[in-house]
Amino acid sequence: MNNKAKLFYDIGEPFAAGFFEIGEASPARAFCRAYRRFLENTPLPRYNRRDSLYPYNSIGSWQYAVNPQYCRQYWADMGRLASKSEECAELFREFDLKHGSFLEVEGKAAGIRYAATVDAWNHSAPNFKRIIAEGLDGYESRINKMRDDDLREALGDLMVGIRTYHERILEYLESVNAEERLLSALKKVPFLPAETAYEAIVCCNFILCLDGCDNIGYIDGWLPNYWRGEDISFDLRCLMLRLTYANNWSLTIGPEYSDLTKQYLNATRGEARPMIELRTTPTMPDEIWDVALERVLSGDGQPSFYNEIAIQERLKERFPYAPDEDIYEFAGMGCTETNLSGLTFSGGIDINLNVLKVFDEVMREKLPRCKTFEELYESFMMRLGQVQEDVITFINNYYNKRAEISFAPFRTLFTDDCISKEKGYYGGGARYTYAIPSDSGIPNTVDSLCVVKELVFERKEYTAEEFIEAVDSQDPRFLALVRSCSAYGVGDPVADGLINDLTRRFYMRYRNAKLDVGDGFLPTSHQFVRHIDEGFAVGNTPDGRRHGTPVADSIAAANGKAVKGPTMMLKSAASFDQSMVYSIPVLNLSINRKFDSRILRSLIEGYFELGGTQMQITCTSKEELLDAKKNPDAHRDLIVRVGGYSDYFNGLSPELQDAVIARTMFGG
Repeated sequence: MNNKAKLFYDIGEPFAAGFFEIGEASPARAFCRAYRRFLENTPLPRYNRRDSLYPYNSIGSWQYAVNPQYCRQYWADMGRLASKSEECAELFREFDLKHGSFLEVEGKAAGIRYAATVDAWNHSAPNFKRIIAEGLDGYESRINKMRDDDLREALGDLMVGIRTYHERILEYLESVNAEERLLSALKKVPFLPAETAYEAIVCCNFILCLDGCDNIGYIDGWLPNYWRGEDISFDLRCLMLRLTYANNWSLTIGPEYSDLTKQYLNATRGEARPMIELRTTPTMPDEIWDVALERVLSGDGQPSFYNEIAIQERLKERFPYAPDEDIYEFAGMGCTETNLSGLTFSGGIDINLNVLKVFDEVMREKLPRCKTFEELYESFMMRLGQVQEDVITFINNYYNKRAEISFAPFRTLFTDDCISKEKGYYGGGARYTYAIPSDSGIPNTVDSLCVVKELVFERKEYTAEEFIEAVDSQDPRFLALVRSCSAYGVGDPVADGLINDLTRRFYMRYRNAKLDVGDGFLPTSHQFVRHIDEGFAVGNTPDGRRHGTPVADSIAAANGKAVKGPTMMLKSAASFDQSMVYSIPVLNLSINRKFDSRILRSLIEGYFELGGTQMQITCTSKEELLDAKKNPDAHRDLIVRVGGYSDYFNGLSPELQDAVIARTMFGG
């Protein structure tokens, strides 16, 4: 053992020590050795007899200052590490600069100029389907046949760690007389193939906690193969609560519907997560609709609905070389970002482009010199394209750097085709690799364009200079005129035509962009919580929005604009060109508790017939939300949908709570 590694072992930091143990090792050897040491040493959670699975959460320990992290592969509390040893803290800072600073690349300043947040996250799931069917013994056999000595030794090291961790778990469970069913399953999986639904769930749980990923992916891709019609509701709930406790997000079900589909839908009652994504077809049985709509109208925020036909068609267009069985493995990871389960490395998201901020700058710079609205619009679209190119360059550069300096042990082991290609997960090993940029403010931008078009160029209520002054002052006359202009979300042909042109051209640029490592870009349009920060990044805008007010939280109309009801709002949303938003454009719909389930089903089906991709629904009332903000203890179970995810209302920031309250609430 070298002196650097010994320093970390001496202060009780085995994971950090592993990074230094081999000396001048490749990222693959260093990262895999670190994970091995962690698995050999991390304390095990106490067995809970009320749970049918074990362990209960992603690997990690409060005892350590440096822990595994599922996206960046490690997370360090530098203050805590320094309190143990300043020398170790300095060594790890140097390591982090060398292996963790993949965002520090050429083009960063330009790439993030219009982004309030740069996530550089990724959402993926292991190939549960293959692991459960083949067993990790099969994986080890394939590793041993690899020709790349460095990668073979690295993954072999990781497998030693996994076996040791598994042995430690079995020894502990036997010592506490754990349930025989659990012990029997764990003596088989994950190293041997599963034979029953329970064994498959136990295997999935073990790998899920081991990898630390935040998604289970497409559960219907593997569990029905082992299910024999029995009631596994309790085991499913244990698995799904594992996702909740481990800060995990979503799982995808359908479109092969059965009693198991109903068990999925019922397993998360009263829980905000995991978010269930229901792949919906025109022939989905009434009994599945009934359970799904009952869940929505109960106020649980579950499930969200996905247009199966549109998604399959678009992904086949985007990946014409992909076999149908790969496309069928679709799941919305994280909030909703597209993955082909077990086959994908993707962003989640990589960066969020504030379209409204771009427009605001162009308007203030160009409007006084533009003689026609078309001239202003084309100036904006040209600038928007330039900004996208900067984003594309930045993302490409940091993907290249991450492939060079970092390594993802579990993702490389558990994602096809890393072993067969003999490449790391970050380095093009996954069968499909793509970046996922997102955007904010497109509905606000379209409303602003309509106001400029009508008040300056058509009705000539203001000169360019007067208009900008009116935007900044937001005087009552200006706001009244804004309300008389065309707007997105009410079926207005002018606004709908404008958003169709803008989005078609905007997403086409991503469609044509390339990555040095991977298949290119699959954009999404979901705001998560970013619409709050993006609102603070833009001053007053022509649509009547004030500085600091959030931008639109989905592709639906901006708050307060959908004044002609849900049908017209959805008609407008269908004009938003979703055909190239391959990683799902999110649509938030808020309805009251008395909404008729038949009308709600008609709205969902009608929107999907128009080409809509996704719908997530909050069922509550304005009065309930206001009272929940005033009396939070009385509404601890109130769940709402935000910008692509669900959460307890009381857990949201005050700004997010206000944004949810400000939505248009539909009755029906």
